[in-house]
Amino acid sequence: MNSSNRTHRTAEHSDLESIWTLFKDVLFLDSFSPQLIEEKLFTNPAPNRQTHETLLSLDGGQLVGIMQVVRRPADRKGWIGLFGVRASDQRIGVATELLDQAIGIFRREKIEEVEVLAIPGNYFTPGIDPRYTPAICFLEKRGFQRFRDCVNLVGRLDEPFDTSADIERLEAAGLEIRRAIASDGPLLDAYFLREFGDDWRMEAGLALASDPPALHLALKNGAVVAFSAHSTQNREWGFFGPMGTSPETRGLGIGRVLLHLCLNDLRDAGHKSAVIPWVGPIPFYSHHAGCTVDRVFWRYRLHLT
Repeated sequence: MNSSNRTHRTAEHSDLESIWTLFKDVLFLDSFSPQLIEEKLFTNPAPNRQTHETLLSLDGGQLVGIMQVVRRPADRKGWIGLFGVRASDQRIGVATELLDQAIGIFRREKIEEVEVLAIPGNYFTPGIDPRYTPAICFLEKRGFQRFRDCVNLVGRLDEPFDTSADIERLEAAGLEIRRAIASDGPLLDAYFLREFGDDWRMEAGLALASDPPALHLALKNGAVVAFSAHSTQNREWGFFGPMGTSPETRGLGIGRVLLHLCLNDLRDAGHKSAVIPWVGPIPFYSHHAGCTVDRVFWRYRLHLT
């Protein structure tokens, strides 16, 4: 295929089936539905802060390459989201053309740092699985630098977790443990402003919008002191998180209870296992839910200044 035969445009919703077909062949380590790809490419969880679009490369009307481009201009931050090139059209410049277009967009919008895949509130994976070796080679050739590793854990949901004794103990200590309700928005605003920031507030909002809310809270004197969420994205994989506890209430076992409540929700929804993505405290999840490391990801970024 000669590069002069290729055309480029922005993806539309009518392209979903062909995009899913390409990714299904290229992303051979992952299993996903068209609906999940629709969520990744056509859902923007923070439209007031982020701009999303997906660039396509076509030859004779046939889709040969894809690259998602996400920007947060106020933070001078951008992301390369899902990307891939049809196997028969790799190593002939398709990905390079798409990345050149993406970098042009970033530069026009004065983006200074570009990360790969880890889009706040709507990531497929938090980095590149190094077994996708051609992708690693491509990124490094174009100047992206590996700066951190992260892992996803998986936990079996064979049996429900009994939380009754722990909840009774915490309530006796003056804490309220309950599922969030729609009117909790102002409480969450105050909590995340104080503790964890806008991105986790956004994800908590996605969990709150579920029916029933996929968000469990611990409150003391009417104020939120801990939370845990699930199914904010990638629902078909049984995604858990985020979760957090205020420093002054750590060590009481609140996190364990909220974790178990969310895992019970996922089990009740029919999931046989839960994915705990982008994990920090591996021992916590291993000890309290029997979770094990499932996948390792390499994180990449490019500085454009």
